[in-house]
Amino acid sequence: MSIQTILDIMRSPQNGMRLKNPAIIDINDKVGWLWLTGGAVNSMIAWLNEFHLNEFKEVAKDDVMKYDKQIFAILKEPEKRYWDGITEWSTCWGEYEWWQHDDIMEWFPHFDRYTWRYSDQIDGVPEIKHLLKLDNDLSDKIEALAKQYDFKCPYGIEKVRPRYKKDKTVIKIHETITPKFKKLVEDSPELSQKLQDYLAPDVWYYKKAE
Repeated sequence: MSIQTILDIMRSPQNGMRLKNPAIIDINDKVGWLWLTGGAVNSMIAWLNEFHLNEFKEVAKDDVMKYDKQIFAILKEPEKRYWDGITEWSTCWGEYEWWQHDDIMEWFPHFDRYTWRYSDQIDGVPEIKHLLKLDNDLSDKIEALAKQYDFKCPYGIEKVRPRYKKDKTVIKIHETITPKFKKLVEDSPELSQKLQDYLAPDVWYYKKAE
């Protein structure tokens, strides 16, 4: 696909990559999981598919704010999650330096769902009961949560590596393209401040997480 074709898609009014619709996954009509990119999504889906296949579904968008079950969410450290998200966004472009286009940079810092901040999504659903940090203890946390809500999770959840750690193409983008854009932002006081302000609410929620 040519760069011009990619640009045309990105600039199209029909491009839904920047839509802001929080997603809750209802698990067996017992609890809701707020789907957050970077928040161990692959690991969670692997667990659900193994132990609760056909027992989880996305809540209809019109029903999100009416959802009456308790909700949990998994939060990655905000700055790391943002730059990992930039890697995912950059996969749309390959090794092309997309930030040279001013109209694309007007979207900064929110380019797509991978860079859409957690706080907007948390604020867009009913109150979150459990905020969990994505760390080395996450498996134990999910196992404990499963016991609380009577789920099948006998040995925690498997750690599934993200694409930037296993896909050769994505690894290359993560190691070459993302650092270039990160340096561009860090070298610009204006962009750095804008990103800091953007992530500040996420940092606040992350500090509250267990």
